[in-house]
Amino acid sequence: MDRATLQTRFPDVYAIGDVTSVGTPRAGTFAEGAGKIVAAQIIARARGGEVARYQGDGRCYIEFGETQIAEIYVNFLGGPKPASQYFGTTPEGVANKQHFGSSRKARWFGM
Repeated sequence: MDRATLQTRFPDVYAIGDVTSVGTPRAGTFAEGAGKIVAAQIIARARGGEVARYQGDGRCYIEFGETQIAEIYVNFLGGPKPASQYFGTTPEGVANKQHFGSSRKARWFGM
């Protein structure tokens, strides 16, 4: 499998989520990012264009209690080695996590 495009050895077959072997954790935020890249790859192939490469990046939330939520951004494939940035517990972290969840509920389930 091509780590940058997520294309398998079979033409027009891509892998996302838990079936990949690209070196990212088995977490929804990474599968969601991979899905966006695969969709862009399919569109680019149909239109004859180029798209961004899969970076293996995502944002995760760490809960330390209802009002204490930290954020960490990780990028596994965008550089010579994995990189991360920890943001600590902030009021913005609580709001960002709430937005993360509510935006997906709205997009996926119309809620």
